Amino acid sequence: MPFEDQAHELLQFISEGFVFVDGDFRIRAINREGERIAGRPARDLVGQTFWECWPGIEHSELGALFRKAMKDQLPVSLEHYSSWHDGRQAWLEVRAHRSGEGLAIFFRDISDKKRSEEELKEAQAELMHASRISAMGTMAATLAHELAQPLTSIANYIDATTKLVRTMAGEQAREARQALAHATGAVQRANEILSRLRSFVSKGRIETETHDLQTIIADASVLVLPHAQREGVEIQFRLDQQAKWVKADAVQIQQVLINLIRNAIEAMRSTSERRITISTSVLPSGSVEIAVQDTGPGFDGDRADALFAPFHSTKAEGLGVGLSISRTIVEAHGGTIEAKQPKSGGAIFRFTLPKGKRAD
Repeated sequence: MPFEDQAHELLQFISEGFVFVDGDFRIRAINREGERIAGRPARDLVGQTFWECWPGIEHSELGALFRKAMKDQLPVSLEHYSSWHDGRQAWLEVRAHRSGEGLAIFFRDISDKKRSEEELKEAQAELMHASRISAMGTMAATLAHELAQPLTSIANYIDATTKLVRTMAGEQAREARQALAHATGAVQRANEILSRLRSFVSKGRIETETHDLQTIIADASVLVLPHAQREGVEIQFRLDQQAKWVKADAVQIQQVLINLIRNAIEAMRSTSERRITISTSVLPSGSVEIAVQDTGPGFDGDRADALFAPFHSTKAEGLGVGLSISRTIVEAHGGTIEAKQPKSGGAIFRFTLPKGKRAD
């Protein structure tokens, strides 16, 4: 048997696809594995040009690589994502080198390898996220511990100053007493947040009670109202009386609302219409839904889930933890949180809480 026939016979049994094309890129031979990957028998391919058999390749990076190999007589290789007429798609590792007056092309399916690489990358990314979240929990516990003492000192100084101001008369003294009262409230609130944060980090859960949702929303709105006024943002309310009572940790849910409202305010800095609508409703499942909708530019709808990922931020100065913490709080309540883009524009963030019975 001539050497050429022996070589052709051997090529039929290799695990790679093989195609030989002449100087005009006309297919002269293809092995069995090449037929299998191509999904077509040799009789439909031999005699046709490579470009006629796979029209999309001629003007692609792969086509340019084949012409370079033919011209420069140098071996080339490339990983190429291929599509076939029957709808199949796969990653191929393609190698080609000059052989006589033509080009020998070898290719093999590496889809499983690429899939494994992607899964490995995702696993590594998840591991990094888990590490960063763990570090964030440790940092939160440390901050809660370290800030408790200076906050106590601030509260003591405010209390002492308040006692001094009580003995003073006049309009300025009255205003000073009001300012000190606000400062005392802010310190108490900071202490309450830290206390709940330490409890949540240590226990991994929250303790809920029945609360008036409208009061929670009002308290959160008051805290962000100065920010909204500075930015020229109007806040509207559409509160359903049937959604009045919820089972929640009031301070934690206020933090979720503050995060969502602040994000909405910052998102509308480049828009002429600046309005936030906070609404509540009872879902068919019995849960209470709270929605915060803005008139801003919206977000990339394909990456809605990424908004809640730890350390993901679209703001240059953002840490990317606000929405992540909000999701953790909501899910710890047994609820869900999502972001949508309504047809009217802007963005709407919805989260759910368990419905509570009317308080005594």
